[in-house]
Amino acid sequence: MQKEKTFWGETEFFGLLGNPVKKSLSPAMHNANFESLGMNAVYTPYEVEEEGMLKILPALVSLRFTGLNVTMPLKQKVIPCLDEIDERGALCGAVNTLYWKKGKLTGTNTDGVGFVQALKEQGGYDPKGKPCLMFGAGGAARGVAFALAEAGVTSIAIAGRASGEGRIEKLASDLNAFKDGICKVRATDSDDYAALLKQNDLVINTTSVGMAPDLDKTPFDTSRLESRNVVCDIVYVPHDTKLLRDAEAKGCKTLPGYWMMIWQGVEAFRRWMNERPDAKPDIAIMTKTVMRHLGVME
Repeated sequence: MQKEKTFWGETEFFGLLGNPVKKSLSPAMHNANFESLGMNAVYTPYEVEEEGMLKILPALVSLRFTGLNVTMPLKQKVIPCLDEIDERGALCGAVNTLYWKKGKLTGTNTDGVGFVQALKEQGGYDPKGKPCLMFGAGGAARGVAFALAEAGVTSIAIAGRASGEGRIEKLASDLNAFKDGICKVRATDSDDYAALLKQNDLVINTTSVGMAPDLDKTPFDTSRLESRNVVCDIVYVPHDTKLLRDAEAKGCKTLPGYWMMIWQGVEAFRRWMNERPDAKPDIAIMTKTVMRHLGVME
């Protein structure tokens, strides 16, 4: 018999804001972590658009939620609603984690930190001193790009659709302001992708291509890949995107998106517990929970 969950006045509340969130694994992952740690806490998803966020966020703040995550399409739109944004959040221009710092609701970005940690831990690849090619320039892309710049990559080439040229140029400009000359290449023409794949071993997809309804699509022509490429996808549902399957067929080392998802969650928990240094996340149970829900063999 499943143990009944009881809520008390001391229960801490956490949540996820965005749309869509119904298929997010964050609730399962964080609730499993809370249970493992014996915390009187619960994490719930809230499906809201920008207009709804302007109403629900003040309500959650007044209820003193301990921490929140923010996903698309709110990562940039939530910023004006915060008391503060920390250095990493300001650098990325997008936040995915809200936490309390000295009584002020503060935004940060744990996507990029999670990606670099996953790249090193599970990908076995240190990006320091290496060039990379990144597809996409949205909120997640910004987090990943600035974390890679901090990790010491020599250059970041950004590729994407012509319709996203404005976002690409903005990200490139912000990256170059952070680290002079790190982003010299911006491509919106697929004819340029072959040369870029030859110039960059590390290839990262930060777009939603590969998610439903685009399950049979890839952000570029994967026949151009070579076995020396390390191919990463931040999409984690499905965990075996067509991009990753095609890359593996070419002999490439790959990194599935669920590893970034796990590590950004670990970092989010650390931020929520910033005033309780003894609270350590159970990374093993968080990993096991995500992999079980995705049907990944351990």
